[in-house]
Amino acid sequence: MESDRVTEIVGVVSVQPANTPLWFDIVGGNFDSSFDAEKGVGTIVIAKPLDAEQRSIYNMSVEVTDGTNVAVTQVFIKVLDNNDNGPEFSQPHYDVTISEDVLPDTEILQIEATDRDEKHKLSYTVHSSIDSISMRKFRIDPSSGVLYTAERLDHEAQDKHILNIMVRDQEFPYRRNLARVIVNVEDANDHSPYFTNPLYEASVFESAALGSAVLQVTALDKDKGENAELIYTIEAGNTGNTFKIEPVLGIITVSKEPDMTTMGQFVLSVKVTDQGSPPMSATAIVRISVTMSDNSHPKFTHKDYQAEVNENVDIGTSVILISAISQSTLIYEVKDGNTGGVFTINPYSGVITTRRALDYERTSSYQLIIQATNMAGMTSNATVNIQIVDENDNAPIFLFSQYSGSLSEAAPINSIVRSLDNSPLVIRATDADSNQNALLVYQIVESTAKKFFTVDSSTGAIRTIANLDHETIAHFHFHVHVRDSGSPQLTAESPVEVNIEVTDVNDNPPVFTQAVFETVLLLPTYVGVEVLKVSATDPDSEVPPELTYSLMEGSLDHFLIDSNSGVLTIKNNNLSKDHYMLIVKVSDGKFYSTSMVTIMVKEAMDSGLHFTQSFYSTSISENNTNITKVAIVNAVGNRLNEPLKYSILNPGNKFKIKSTSGVIQTTGVPFDREEQELYELVVEASRELDHLRVARVVVRVNIEDINDNSPVFVGLPYYAAVQVDAEPGTLIYRVTAIDKDKGANGEVTYVLQDDYGHFEINPNSGNVILKEAFNSDLSNIEYGVTILAKDGGKPSLSTSVELPITIVNKAMPVFDKPFYTASINEDVRMDTPILSINATSPEGQGIIYIIIDGDPFKQFNIDFDTGVLKVVSPLDYEVTPVYKLTVRASDALTGARAEVTVDLLVNDVNDNPPIFDQPAYNTTLSEASLIGTPVLQVVSTDADSENNKMVHYQIVQDTYNSTDYFHIDSSSGLILTARMLDHELVQHCTLRVRATDSGFPSLSSEVLVHIHISDINDNPPVFNQLIYESYVSELAPRGHFVTCVQASDADSSDFDRLEYSILSGNERTSFLMDSKSGIITLSNHRKQRMEPLYSLNVSVSDGLFTSTAQVHIRVLGANLYSPTFSQSTYVAEVRENAAAGTKVIHVRATDGDPGTYGQISYAIINDFAKDRFLIDSNGQVITTEKLDRENPLEGDVSIFLRALDGGGRTTFCTVRVIVVDENDNAPQFMTVEYRASVRADVGKGHLVTQVQAMDPDDGANSRITYSLYSEASVSVADLLEIDPDNGWMVTKGNFNQLKNTVLSFFVKAVDGGIPVKHSLIPVYIHVLPPETFLPSFTQSQYSFTIAEDTAIGGTVDTLRILPSQNVQFSTVNGERPENNKGGVFIIEQDTGTIKLDKRLDHEITPAFHFKVAATISLDKVDIVFTVDVDIKVLDLNDNKPIFETSSYETIIMEGMPVGTKLTQVRASDMDWGANGQVTYSLHSDSHPEKVMEAFNIDSNTGWISTLKDLDHETDPAFSFSVVASDLGEAFSLSSTALVSVRVTDINDNAPVFAHEVYRGNVKESDPPGEVVAVLSTWDRDTSDINRQVSYHITGGNPRGRFALGLVQSEWKVYVKRPLDREEQDIYFLNITATDGLFVTQAMVEVTVSDVNDNSPVCDQSLYTALLPEDIPSNKIILKVSAKDADIGSNGDIRYSLYGSGSNEFFLDAESGELKTLSLLDRERVPVYNLITRATDGGGRFCQSDIHLILEDVNDNPPLFSSDHYNTCVYENTATKALLTRVQAVDPDIEKRQRYNASEI
Repeated sequence: MESDRVTEIVGVVSVQPANTPLWFDIVGGNFDSSFDAEKGVGTIVIAKPLDAEQRSIYNMSVEVTDGTNVAVTQVFIKVLDNNDNGPEFSQPHYDVTISEDVLPDTEILQIEATDRDEKHKLSYTVHSSIDSISMRKFRIDPSSGVLYTAERLDHEAQDKHILNIMVRDQEFPYRRNLARVIVNVEDANDHSPYFTNPLYEASVFESAALGSAVLQVTALDKDKGENAELIYTIEAGNTGNTFKIEPVLGIITVSKEPDMTTMGQFVLSVKVTDQGSPPMSATAIVRISVTMSDNSHPKFTHKDYQAEVNENVDIGTSVILISAISQSTLIYEVKDGNTGGVFTINPYSGVITTRRALDYERTSSYQLIIQATNMAGMTSNATVNIQIVDENDNAPIFLFSQYSGSLSEAAPINSIVRSLDNSPLVIRATDADSNQNALLVYQIVESTAKKFFTVDSSTGAIRTIANLDHETIAHFHFHVHVRDSGSPQLTAESPVEVNIEVTDVNDNPPVFTQAVFETVLLLPTYVGVEVLKVSATDPDSEVPPELTYSLMEGSLDHFLIDSNSGVLTIKNNNLSKDHYMLIVKVSDGKFYSTSMVTIMVKEAMDSGLHFTQSFYSTSISENNTNITKVAIVNAVGNRLNEPLKYSILNPGNKFKIKSTSGVIQTTGVPFDREEQELYELVVEASRELDHLRVARVVVRVNIEDINDNSPVFVGLPYYAAVQVDAEPGTLIYRVTAIDKDKGANGEVTYVLQDDYGHFEINPNSGNVILKEAFNSDLSNIEYGVTILAKDGGKPSLSTSVELPITIVNKAMPVFDKPFYTASINEDVRMDTPILSINATSPEGQGIIYIIIDGDPFKQFNIDFDTGVLKVVSPLDYEVTPVYKLTVRASDALTGARAEVTVDLLVNDVNDNPPIFDQPAYNTTLSEASLIGTPVLQVVSTDADSENNKMVHYQIVQDTYNSTDYFHIDSSSGLILTARMLDHELVQHCTLRVRATDSGFPSLSSEVLVHIHISDINDNPPVFNQLIYESYVSELAPRGHFVTCVQASDADSSDFDRLEYSILSGNERTSFLMDSKSGIITLSNHRKQRMEPLYSLNVSVSDGLFTSTAQVHIRVLGANLYSPTFSQSTYVAEVRENAAAGTKVIHVRATDGDPGTYGQISYAIINDFAKDRFLIDSNGQVITTEKLDRENPLEGDVSIFLRALDGGGRTTFCTVRVIVVDENDNAPQFMTVEYRASVRADVGKGHLVTQVQAMDPDDGANSRITYSLYSEASVSVADLLEIDPDNGWMVTKGNFNQLKNTVLSFFVKAVDGGIPVKHSLIPVYIHVLPPETFLPSFTQSQYSFTIAEDTAIGGTVDTLRILPSQNVQFSTVNGERPENNKGGVFIIEQDTGTIKLDKRLDHEITPAFHFKVAATISLDKVDIVFTVDVDIKVLDLNDNKPIFETSSYETIIMEGMPVGTKLTQVRASDMDWGANGQVTYSLHSDSHPEKVMEAFNIDSNTGWISTLKDLDHETDPAFSFSVVASDLGEAFSLSSTALVSVRVTDINDNAPVFAHEVYRGNVKESDPPGEVVAVLSTWDRDTSDINRQVSYHITGGNPRGRFALGLVQSEWKVYVKRPLDREEQDIYFLNITATDGLFVTQAMVEVTVSDVNDNSPVCDQSLYTALLPEDIPSNKIILKVSAKDADIGSNGDIRYSLYGSGSNEFFLDAESGELKTLSLLDRERVPVYNLITRATDGGGRFCQSDIHLILEDVNDNPPLFSSDHYNTCVYENTATKALLTRVQAVDPDIEKRQRYNASEI
C-alpha cells in the first residue's frame, strides 16, 4: 500500500538451501532506492515513502550469494491505492488446547475476521511468534483462516506456542490486523519411558534370604500424569523364577534360592511400561551375579570333573582347570587319590598338572579329591576323574623264548599242535598296554612253515593247514613274530623259536629192496642151505618195524623162509625142476608188500677146483659164547693168483666163513648139544668171475658135551612098603633118574643122603635094599628116605627125592598096591564109585575099611566091607583140586590094621564163569584220541583151569550201540578206539563187554564199561550272528549298555573260557567290551560328539580258536544345537526385471549336530515374499517372477526366513532384498501440457514457467535433463533457454516479433539412464501485447487437506485471481494418479471452486499435485496463467492390520529351555500414524489357560516364545490365534492369524516292559525255533526313532540255548539249541532292552518240561546175596536200585522180578526191596538166578541179574543108611577090633558126618 510506513516489510525472498549464511542485495529495478533488502535474511522493506501515482510497479532483480555462488531472482512489487477499512478479528486473541500427538495437517482452530469494505477478500498469514520455532509448527489456510499443525508437536520441548496471525484485505490500499493465538500443547503419551542405565549390574549371595532386595532399577518418562506412571516387570532371563520385581518401585528381590552351580549369572530383561494409551515401554538389562558370602563354603562349578591325559605327556602338562567360587581368595590342594603324587594343583589358579611321568599300565585312572579353602577357612571338595589314555609304549613280550610241540603225521588238517605235556601248543605273549595297543597279532616268519602251519593271529595257537608226512619232513623249526595293533605298531624284540616234531605212524608199507630177487642154486644141495636173503625196509623209521617175511606162493615144500631174517633155505633137497618162482611177502603188522624170487637150479659144472680133503670133521664145545675158529678149508685148482671165494651155504646163525681164507668161525651164539649134536656145513669155493663153476665140501662139526644138565628122577611119586620080618637084602624099591648129558656127564649114580641103618641103595641100579632087619614089634612105622642121584661130570650135578617106606607086619592086612591113584571130575554124581581098595588079611579074615585122614568135609565114603570108594558130597576143583586120603584096613578078627594113601586128582570141569574184577568199569577218554588208543583193560578171572579158564572177550551189540567206536582185544581184554571220537556228537559210551571161557559148554559174564568222552578244544567258538546291528544315543551316559554279542562253542569245556574283545573300529576307545559277557558299553573315554556309525570288528576266542563278527553301531544323534545364521539380517540386491529364477543370495544356517539333526530346511514365512521368491534346500534364494522397483512394495522387500533342523529346532533371519533400478521408465511430466503468458516486450532473464517431470527410476536413471525441442521455423533456442536441471524457462530477449501469437514447442526430458529414455511435453507460450496487464492468483501456490472419507462433490476451496475479473478455471492434470489423472478433483470454470469428483483413498494416493489454469479471453491470444495446487488426503482408520500370512506353522523340540523363540508374526496396517501402528496378543478359544501358560507374545515385535518346558507326550501340538490390533484413535481394527505349534518328540522316556517277569514253558524235545516268550515294551515317546527298541539276552543263557529274534514285528525268545532238562531244567534269562538312551530290564523264566528221553540205569548189572535157608518170609534180602534222569512219570521207576523161582520172592515195585515170600529150603533149591527189570513211566527199562545163594542151616536130622544092621563076631576077636560100621547121612552140608552114635 502506498500508505505503508518506511521499514515495513513487504516480503521475503526465500532460497534453497536455507541453512547456509547468505547475502541478499537488490541489483536492479529499484527506482529511487524505494526498497531495501535486509542483507542477512532476504526481507524486502520499504526504504522511502511510496507513491502509487508516481510509480505503481517495481520489477527488481534480487541477488543472493553465499560468497561463492550467486543466484538472481525477480521481485515484482505493485504499489496499491489506499483502502479505508481494515479487517477485524472476531476476538482479539484465541486460546486453544491440543494434544501433542496430533498429526501434521490437523485443523486446530478456525480464525475469523470481517472487513466492512464491500469487495473484501481477506487473506490470513502467520505473521510472527514469540518463539521462532513456533512458526514452523503451524500453518494457516490463507483463504479460510483455518490454523493447521505443520509439524509434530512436543509438549516436553514446548508446551505453549504464541502466534501472531495477520489478516489483510485484498483491496488497495491493503489494510491488515493482527490477533494473538495461544496454542496450549497437552501431554500425550509420546515418550517411551527410559531407564537411567541401559545395563544394571548387581550381585547376590547364593545364601541370600528369600525376599531380600538385590537392586532397584529406575526409569523416567518425559510425559506427565498417567503417561508417566511406570510399572516394572521381568520379561526374560528369570530362570526358575529366582527373582521378582516390585512393579511400582522397581526393586528386584530374591524369590527362590539361587544356585551358583546351575546359574552363576542371571541376565534379566526388565521392562518398564507407562500407563498411557497406547502404553509405551522400554527394556533394560539387569545382570545379577550370584556370589557367595564371606562365610560360605566355596562352590565348585561342577560336582565332579572329567579329564583325559595321555600317558606319555611331558611333566608339567596341564590336565584340567578346576574352579570354585568364593568371596575371598581360594587355595586349592589335592586331598586324596593322588597315588604316587603324580599330579599337582596350582594352589591359586586351580590348574592340575602332571608332576611325575604317567603310566597307564600302572594306574589307568585317578580319582582326585580337590579341596578348595577360602580365607575364612571354609572348605569344599570336588572329585576329578582323570582317565589316563593308553599310549602304545610297550612292545609285546613272549612268555618263553622257545616252544616245542609234536604232532602225529596222521593228524588231519586243522589239527592243533600239542606241546610236550599234551596241552595245545599256544604261542603266548603279553603286552602291558591295553585295548588296541595290547591286541596282539601273531605271524609265522618262514615261508616253508607257512605252507604247513598257521598261527591263530589272535590266540597264538598253531594248527596245521596241510597234511604232514614224517617221511618227508620229520622236524620243523621256524619262528613266530608278534606285533600289537597300536599306533605305531610295536613288535617283540625278537621272534620266538618253534620246534615241531612230526611223529611217525605206521602209514607206509615195508618195501623190498628189489622188485625181483634172482639166484642160481647149484646141485647137489643140502637141507638148510641158504638160497638167498631177501630184505625190505620200512619208511616208518620212528615206529620200530618188526618186519615179518613169509612165502605166499611157490614150492613151499622145497623152500623155507626165516620170518625174521628173510633168509630162504632148502627145506627139501630133492629138487626136480630147473627153476622155481616164489612170491615172498613182508609185513609190518599193518601193511605188506610182495616181491618175486626166481631160483634157477643148475648142476654144478666141473670147475677144476677141489678141496684138499673130501671131508672135514671138527668139534666145538657147547655153551661157548666166544667167537672161535672151527676149521680151515682149502680148495686148489685155481690159477696163480686167482682169488677164490669161500662161503657156507647153510651157516644158520652160528657159523661164518672168511671168504678169502676159508677159516670157519662161530658167531658167538652158544651151542646146546642137547638140542643139536652135529652140524654138517656145506662149504663152497667159487671163482671170482664164474659163479657156476664151484667146488663143495661137507664140514662136519660135532658139539662137545658139557655137564649142564642135572639128573632127573622119573616115575614119581615113590612109595614103598616092607614086611617087618623081611630079610636083609630084600629089594624094597627101585628108583630111576636120567641125565641128558653125554658120557660121564650123563652117567648117574645113587646114594642115600643119610645113613638110615636099615636101608642101602645100589649106586648104579637104584635098587633100595633092606640092609638090616627090623624089630618084630615094629608096625606101621614109616621112614622117609632121601635119595641123591649124581652124574659123573666135573663138577658133579645132583638131584634128591624122598622115598617113604612103610614097615608092615605079618598080621596087618596087605594092600594089593602100595598106593592108589585116581582122577575124578569135579561134577561127578553123588555115590559114584571111584575105585576099589583091596586088602587081604594074613589070617584070611574079613577086612573093614575106613577113611582116617584127608577128608575133613566127609566128601568121600568107603564101603565098610568092599573097600569101594565113593563120592558122597559135591566136589569143587576150585576149592580142593587134590585129595590125599588115608584109608585104613582093619582085620576084623585081630584088629591089626594097615593104612594106604589114596591120591585123588579132581579134574576141572567148566563150572565157573569168568568173574570181572570190578562190577562196572568207568574211564574217561579224550576225544582227541587217535584210532587204536588204549581205553582200559577189563580183567576177568575164571576159577577153572586150563582151557576152562582161558577167557576171550567181546563187545556185545546192544541198545547202547557204542560198538562202532571201540574194539576189544579178545585175549587181553584191552579196549581200543576203533574210530575217531567226537565229544560234540557222543559224550558218553556204555559198552557191554562179555567174557567167555573156553570150556565146553562155555560160560560167560558181562560187565558194563562206561566211557566218558572228555572234551578237548577242537571247535572254534561261533557267534550267534555274523553281523550285529545296534544303536546308541549320543546323549547316552558313559557306561551305557550298547549291545550284547554272544558266541557258543561246541566244546563243553570251553563254555567258561570264551573271551570277547574288540579287534578294530574302536580307535578312539569309545566302547568297552566285557571280555566274559560280550556286553559292549560306552567307555569313560567317549566324546560328546560321536561318529554317526561305528563298525566294530569283535572277536571271541576260546584260547585256541578265534571267530569274528561285525557290530554296527548307529549313533542316534541328539539335537544338541539349534541352527544359526551368521547374520540376523542379510542385505542383497537384485536387478529389477531380472528373469524368474535369478539367484538373489545364498544364506546358510549352520548346525553343530551331525546327521538328520544337522540337516536344515529353509522356508519363507511371509506370503508377500513367498509369492516372489523361493529358497531351496541349500539356502539359495531365487526369484520366481520379475520385480518392479517402481512398485512401492517391491522396491525393498524383506524376506523372513526360518531354518529348521531335523529335530525341531529353529532360527530366523531377515533377507532384505534391494531391487536395483533399471532404466525402464521414461520421465513423466506432471501435466499433459504447459501454458504460460508473456508480454512481447519482456526483457531478458524473465522467468516464463517451470516444466517439471519426474522419473520413477532411481539414481542416474531418474536424473532428468531438460532441453528445448522444436520443429518450427522460429528457433525457440533464440528466444528461450531452459535450465537443464530444474526446468525453468528464461527469456533471452523480447518477443516483439511474436506478439499476439502462441509460441509452441516441446520440452524434452531425458533421464540419465543407459540407454536413455525421454519424453516430450508441448509448451505453449502466449505472447501478449506489451500493454497487457497480467493478473495472478492470490497465492503463488495452494495447499489443502481433505479427509479421505469426504463425500463426492465436497468442496475443497475456491481459487481467486487478482485483480478480479472474468476468468475460466481448469485443471491441468498429469499422467500419474497423484497428478490428478482421471480427474479426482475438478474445478468449476467460473467460480474457481475445487470439488471432489471421485472417492479418495489415502492408502493409494495420499497427496495430489496438479495445476489449475486460469484463462482470460482476449481478441487474439488468450491470457493463460497457472498455479500449483497440493491437496493432502488425511488418513482415516479404514484398514485392518493384515498378517503376512494367514497361518503360521512352527515347530519346536520338546524340552527346549523357557524363553525359546518360536516364530515372529508380522502384520502391517496401510493406515498412517497410530492407525497403522500394530500390537499383538494371543487368543485361544479351546484351551486358553493351557496356551497362556505355555506361550507369550511380544506385543510390539510379534515374537512368540515359550513360557514353560513343553512336553510332546502331554501336548504334541498347540493351535491358537494371534490378534493384531491397530492403535486407531477413534476405534481399533484387528485381524487374526492362526498359529500351529508342533512339539516334536525327543527321546525322554524309557521303554517299559509289559511284564517284569515273563514265564515260558518248553519241552526238552522241542526243536530249535520253538517260541518261549513274546516280549513287548511300550514307550511314551511317539516318534518311530524314539520308540525303536532293541532287545538283548544279557545273562542266564549258558551255551546260547536261547536267542531273540524279530519275527513278524514281534520280539520273540526262542530255542536256539537243543535242550536237556536233565542238564538244566529252569533258565532265568536276563533281557535288556534299550532305545539307545534308556535301558530297561526284564526276566524270562523258562521252565524245561521233561520228556521220556532217558532209560533207567541200573546201579549194578549183577546182585549177589548169601542168605540162610531158614530166613523168615517177608525179610528184606537186598535192594535193587536204578536211576532215571527224567522226572515225573517219566522218571518213576517200578521194579519187577522174573526168572525161575521168582514166585518165592517179592520185589517191592517202588522201593526195589527184595523180600522172601515163602520159606526156602537149600536142600531143595540151593541157588536162585533171577532177573529184575526197572521200568520207567514211558516203558523204557534196564535189567539186572540177581544171584541168590542159600546158606545151609542144620535143619535136617541125620538118617541111618539102614534101619537095622547085622554082623558076626568071632569069639576070639581081639578087644577093640572093628566089628561093623553104622552110617548115617545128613542132607545139611555143614553137619554132614558130624553126629554121635549112641547106644539105644
